[in-house]
Amino acid sequence: MNRLDPAAAWQWLRGPGRRKAWRRRVLRRSLAALCAGAAVLGLVGVARSPERGRRVAVIVAARPLAVGEVATPDAVRTVLYPADLVPDDAAHQPAQVLGRPVTAALSAGEPVTTRRVRPDSVLAGQPMDLVAFHVTIPDARAVSMVRPGDRIDLVGPAGVVAHSAPVLSVDPVVTTDFGSVLQGPGSSSGYDLKDVGVVVGVDQPTILSLAAVQQDALGRPQLSLVLRSR
Repeated sequence: MNRLDPAAAWQWLRGPGRRKAWRRRVLRRSLAALCAGAAVLGLVGVARSPERGRRVAVIVAARPLAVGEVATPDAVRTVLYPADLVPDDAAHQPAQVLGRPVTAALSAGEPVTTRRVRPDSVLAGQPMDLVAFHVTIPDARAVSMVRPGDRIDLVGPAGVVAHSAPVLSVDPVVTTDFGSVLQGPGSSSGYDLKDVGVVVGVDQPTILSLAAVQQDALGRPQLSLVLRSR
């Protein structure tokens, strides 16, 4: 087998002429392709090496996000993070953050955590013309019988003020037995510690009607709550 003469190879590439210029271009491009391939293989090897550890998908800010800005598909992206660097409450799926306002400023590339986006609004899924309105109800036992998703009527001294309003959230009913506290167990029945109410979805005219309802001596609207069967 004939050995390649380095001097002959150099002479094959150097000197003027279109053919030799073409040979030099081909050689440069081949060397560049080999270098690029080696770089890719090196990165893959680093990513797979035991020293780098396991990687997991994390949602990060694709650009700087201000407080109150909604996380849209173009505002976040998914990247692979070393598992030991991922925050405990990091979002791993776009659905965990999309459509929600962020509660803290985020820099580009910063992980989006579930604590840095606002939970779903109580108005999620409701018609656009409804707003959330908190109503205090004097009868805490009436409040205790409703759950979010129920439909209720609110009745004032002059009649029905809100008809079939959806209940969005319910205040917890907290009671205490003052007689037991002051005179011992079994001395009296429980009394409400605080006013309770519900958050309902209503339109703007209904809000004005609710605000105009007469109040009792304690400043609570004189409203009765009626649970509907749908």
